[in-house]
Amino acid sequence: MDALTGRVSMYRLATITLAAVLAMGLLLGALDIIGADPIGLLGTLGVVGVATLGANEIAARAARVVPHRESSVITALIIVCLVPPSVATMDLVGAAAAGVIAALSKYLLVWRGRHILNPAATGVWVAGLFGLTVGIWWIATPEMLPIVALGALVLLDRTRRLDVGVVLVVLTVAIIGTRLVLTGATPLDAYLSVLVVYPVVFLAGYMLSEPLTLPPRRWQQWLTAAVVAVAFSIPFSFPLGPVLIYTSPELALLLGNVVAFAVSRRPGFALRLTGSRALSPTATEFRFAPTRPVRFAAGQWLELHLPHSADVRGTRRVFSIASAPSAVVGDAPEIAIGLRMPEQGSSFKRALAALEPGSLVRVTQVSGDFLLPRDPTEPIVLVAGGIGITPFASQLDELRRLGDERDVVIVVIPSGEDESLYADVLEASGARVVTLARGALTAEGLRGAVPDIARRRGYVSGAPALVAAGRTALRSAGAKRVRTDYFAGY
Repeated sequence: MDALTGRVSMYRLATITLAAVLAMGLLLGALDIIGADPIGLLGTLGVVGVATLGANEIAARAARVVPHRESSVITALIIVCLVPPSVATMDLVGAAAAGVIAALSKYLLVWRGRHILNPAATGVWVAGLFGLTVGIWWIATPEMLPIVALGALVLLDRTRRLDVGVVLVVLTVAIIGTRLVLTGATPLDAYLSVLVVYPVVFLAGYMLSEPLTLPPRRWQQWLTAAVVAVAFSIPFSFPLGPVLIYTSPELALLLGNVVAFAVSRRPGFALRLTGSRALSPTATEFRFAPTRPVRFAAGQWLELHLPHSADVRGTRRVFSIASAPSAVVGDAPEIAIGLRMPEQGSSFKRALAALEPGSLVRVTQVSGDFLLPRDPTEPIVLVAGGIGITPFASQLDELRRLGDERDVVIVVIPSGEDESLYADVLEASGARVVTLARGALTAEGLRGAVPDIARRRGYVSGAPALVAAGRTALRSAGAKRVRTDYFAGY
């Protein structure tokens, strides 16, 4: 699956899966299998698309930023899945209002350049407060569940958030199903009905999984999913002035977004480019001086924000930190990132390469759980595919600086002939270095290269397809508690 979905950006993958859901809705509606009117669905799609993209263009120009059109397309497609598919004038007005509110929320409800609330949920919920529309979530039917679940699985797998989605689904099924059982329903019917007629799968796969509103650490993501599940599953209502606030999936997600923001809010900071060096003919390391003290752990990543005329992947990109945390301490603090620089690279990479020394870029967050075990006596095997060596460079250099002499074997899978990324760091660390061809990344290949692999804890970093192959090979070879890090983009 990684090899297949890794061919497109995360934005494009979300657009494709949502388009497939709507296409199935059109087909089933035309066949009278579900109640969605196909003409109404097409009309709603057109109106919401124009309203959302139009509002985004105007807001982006007012804010003097480059509009991210594919993000707006995704927002519009999600809204169409939530509101009534109808050509009635007031229904179309309400759907358009939801699209406009969703687009504006990305510019008004922000913290250090990042929107706080899921835009689609915000648009539908706020428009609903004014009686303009209502979130009926027409995609939550038994006939739509297969295509919805398949798309959710693809997105959660690609973003490595399957466990987060499972937390939301399992808790929601458990709470609502138990409530139904207590009212007299049979357990099997009760719990299955939650999956079939409640929009929990769509909520988990297409909305909760949005990386920009999820907190960065895994425990924070589980907490967010649990909050959404509880808010979705327990009925409540109360008046707030002239409006009534009541339980809804969109409100549940917004409450989860607020909790996510509260537990993960961290100040951003700026980096000043100090220089760069070629790691190979196709890879470059960029070095920066932070404008304020920065704390991070070896193996974590940072998100760079670089305003420019962006392609569909946008103005932000996540990179593993290649330098050691100890390198940020002292009179000449320095943070390094290493990345592929192909001739026809993304707009972000071209803009980064064009920066002059002294230029400032902004970091919106630093986080990640790809950390070495705390126990210094636990032996480790690291599998690095190409530029996936960057978090290991940070970790091995930090061990050297701290005098931590661990039993480490690093298996390097070069992306090209004679490629040797961060060879100086690996040599200085004292770790045993093994080089394998991509085709030798199998259980047998790893056992031959690392005979005692069964006593080691495994780590693998690289492109999605390599991470999938490396994880399978490490587990088959007997490595313990394999952890993965990979570059998906969004």
